[in-house]
Amino acid sequence: MLENLTPLNLVAVLVIGAIAGFINVLAGGGSFLTLPLLIFLGLPPNIANGTNRLAILMQNTFAVGRFMKKKVYPGKFALKAALFTLPGAIAGAWLATQVSNSQFKLSLALVMIGMSLFTLFSSSRNEGDLLNPESYVGAWVGPGIAYFFVGIYGGYIQAGVGFLVLSVLLWQNINLVHGNAVKLTIIFFFTAIALGIFAWNGQVNWAMGAMLGVGNIIGAWAGTHVAIKKGHKFIKHVVTIAVIGFAIKLLIDL
Repeated sequence: MLENLTPLNLVAVLVIGAIAGFINVLAGGGSFLTLPLLIFLGLPPNIANGTNRLAILMQNTFAVGRFMKKKVYPGKFALKAALFTLPGAIAGAWLATQVSNSQFKLSLALVMIGMSLFTLFSSSRNEGDLLNPESYVGAWVGPGIAYFFVGIYGGYIQAGVGFLVLSVLLWQNINLVHGNAVKLTIIFFFTAIALGIFAWNGQVNWAMGAMLGVGNIIGAWAGTHVAIKKGHKFIKHVVTIAVIGFAIKLLIDL
């Protein structure tokens, strides 16, 4: 339904969606902007959570295609990593459909604050002799468990999951130019599953999600043309400030 999409709101959805898509492709955290926007536009938090998954799926479909076209796509590694996240994503998405709006709003606010602090204080670990993912020969037991829990988090709350995926990739010493393609693939797969679960429970506003997805695709197009390191620290700090503000608003509105 589009009754909440006045011309001004439509512009906001497209602009914020584009910013979010750009941030998501470069690093992650774009949902910190889109989830509060959807709630501000009148969607209940659980429906906003489901609706945002449609936009993310559209964005990642486009972005993965761009990485493939640029021949920066380690497909075998990406698919293997994604498989570890899927069971967790199913559990997380199911959990998100069972909690009340007030419980979800509280958990969203707390997670946003926690992820903001993580983003703000985490150091840059993208130095050293980093691997092309297809050259990785390390053990998968530890990273596999980590990816499983990332799937739980991503299934439950999309916001900030990109940072968690990148953290595991950094643990595996993966070059983040290729790692971002891996990240987008992982998120694509568990987002598709999560979207199906939200849709089954009637918690997706398809029209709003499609409009937001158009904005995300615009941002993803720009993001694939920007080097991973350029502007990332600045964007990270700007997003952190915005997320803390949105989280405080959510807590005040409880």
